[in-house]
Amino acid sequence: MSNQREKGRDMIHSFVAPMSDRLGFVLRGVLVLLMCGLVSAVAGAQSQQPQSQTSQSQALTIRIINANTGHPVTDERLNVALRADQIGSVAMPTDKNGIISVDYGKATTIRILSNMYADCRSRGELYTNYPIASILQKGLVTGNLCPTTATPTAKPGELVLFEIPRTFVPTMRP
Repeated sequence: MSNQREKGRDMIHSFVAPMSDRLGFVLRGVLVLLMCGLVSAVAGAQSQQPQSQTSQSQALTIRIINANTGHPVTDERLNVALRADQIGSVAMPTDKNGIISVDYGKATTIRILSNMYADCRSRGELYTNYPIASILQKGLVTGNLCPTTATPTAKPGELVLFEIPRTFVPTMRP
């Protein structure tokens, strides 16, 4: 058995060229370098692809303002529905600035409905499908029937919605 171990140590793997075979050694070295270059080229192409896609798609944000105070609504979970053959909506929370960032993908329209606050839009505007292209190009401020002193303007890529706290609390009458 010790004889076989000694033979195994003397055997050279078929990929490793002995130094006496210089042509085989050089060819294998060139092959390794080409493979490394190919791997780095493929990795570089993959890392550049998402950057070019994100630079083409502009961010879409929804800013929610308390119509009574003009301050951001920071604790709303707005129902957001993106229309690209999709049914239903997703409750999306606002951040500390009253903003929701929306990944709209291939959707062309967006519909929003208030959840925890009262919406200040007219009933006719509540179920409006807003065109995403228009929001991205000019921005959009929704209608506001609530009394307010706030007069925000929307930046391109921004949808502004007015809400007020719900104050109606039903009581039981005897």
